[in-house]
Amino acid sequence: MNRRGKKTLANGEEIEIPQSEAPAYFEWILWRAFLAINSLNNKPYDARRFNIDQDFLPVGTAPGNGPDLIFEFHDFIVVVEVTLTDNSRQEAAEGEPVRRHIAEIAMQSTKPVYGLFIANRIDSNTAETFRIGSWFTRTDDKMRLDIIPVTLLQFKSFFEALFKSGNIDVGLIRELLDLCGKSRHQHEAPAWKRKIEETISNRIAILP
Repeated sequence: MNRRGKKTLANGEEIEIPQSEAPAYFEWILWRAFLAINSLNNKPYDARRFNIDQDFLPVGTAPGNGPDLIFEFHDFIVVVEVTLTDNSRQEAAEGEPVRRHIAEIAMQSTKPVYGLFIANRIDSNTAETFRIGSWFTRTDDKMRLDIIPVTLLQFKSFFEALFKSGNIDVGLIRELLDLCGKSRHQHEAPAWKRKIEETISNRIAILP
């Protein structure tokens, strides 16, 4: 989150991530986070689209012809898209591809599909695109996409609280996504972002 290249681990070991490899490690970190929930229906190697080496570290990012990460659970799917872009170019770079990738998964799935878009900062233009959440197929059928934009800090806070509570129930993640999505039609993007922040804080507060 602070974009510093060095980090001291709990065992005292210091690691350094070159700036050029930061996007790959961003995807890798979130892959590892969802694996830790230990509720996947798909295989761990099917949940990621990037390659890893013999030390299980990332080798590049996911290719651009699909989503970054796909996590299938018993009764729903979460498609995770990440970016380190945090300025006004974010919407241009991510708005169309993210919606297209999630729409493609939704058309293939019999389960509800949620999109989770994670960045250090969510540009309001990006949030507005996802708030509207529309996609038209080649036959002009309109799809409604559930895409929730959150900051990496918000995700980290909820994820850590989930594990500290000891109640590592993937249903709580779906519940959070539903609550965040419920307010999308009541607010424009800036207010929706604030509502998402409030919703996440409230859910953290009531965890055991």
